[in-house]
Amino acid sequence: MKEILTNNIQLNWLRTFEAAGRKLSFTLSAQELNMSQSAVSQQIQLLEHHLNQQLFVRANRSIQLSDTGRSFLPLVQECLRQLNAGAAQIFTPLNKTVIEVNVNTTFSVLWLSTRLQRFNEIYPQITIRQLGTNWPTDFNISTAELEIRYGTGHWPGFESHPLVSPVLRPYCSMDTANRLRKPADLEGMPLLDVIGTPQGWSGWLKEMKLDHLQGQTRQFMDSHAAAVTMAANGFGVCLMYDELMGEGVLAKHLVAPFDESITTEGSYYLCYQGDKDLSAASRIFRDWLLGSRTHR
Repeated sequence: MKEILTNNIQLNWLRTFEAAGRKLSFTLSAQELNMSQSAVSQQIQLLEHHLNQQLFVRANRSIQLSDTGRSFLPLVQECLRQLNAGAAQIFTPLNKTVIEVNVNTTFSVLWLSTRLQRFNEIYPQITIRQLGTNWPTDFNISTAELEIRYGTGHWPGFESHPLVSPVLRPYCSMDTANRLRKPADLEGMPLLDVIGTPQGWSGWLKEMKLDHLQGQTRQFMDSHAAAVTMAANGFGVCLMYDELMGEGVLAKHLVAPFDESITTEGSYYLCYQGDKDLSAASRIFRDWLLGSRTHR
């Protein structure tokens, strides 16, 4: 077995197996790896054939790790972690450094905090110092090289890159979802609206032709993070971006009761001044953030 693993095994097979074993879904791992589902399935089959072992149990459109797969997964994850960390040390030699990043609080809580461990495993010598930036007036006093802002993406003098698709759909707790079968069932439900969000509940209800619900009770807060927390605790329904509901503790307590969504002008963007060169560490963090957009 040692000779097979060291001489003939393909690294992309291991990366695909790690993603599939972590997600327990060929579809979700394909999205994360920016591959087709059939390519993921084929690579898993090649790895299983190569090892002469069944790594997954396939049944009823779902997959589970076999006993062998469960034993093999942590070994593969540790090997990939060491490879990433070692490559970062060798090919991107950096002294210990601190990157100050101004981050919209919602993006920090719902997206960055759920994934930052992955960055740290690759670049343990880089410390990220997050500072909350939520309102346009905060931008003017920022001294950070990198910012993650909420808005339309148009700020004079700044390069901006979208981190989240500008699509909103309802999310709520499982108990609340059990009482919802169609959008019209929202009648009487508290709607959690975020101040300053273009095309919020008013836009969604209009799109769904539910104008008779426009006047029902709403609760207002100044961040999507607060709306998600309230919804996770069973108080009402919020509108959220799918990418912010992919991982993390709060995401595990929320479901989308309907597929219906609307496109909004507001989203989350990575920004930095276009006429200034970024430091080496900031360039690394920028590239990691932009590369992580496909890992959904």
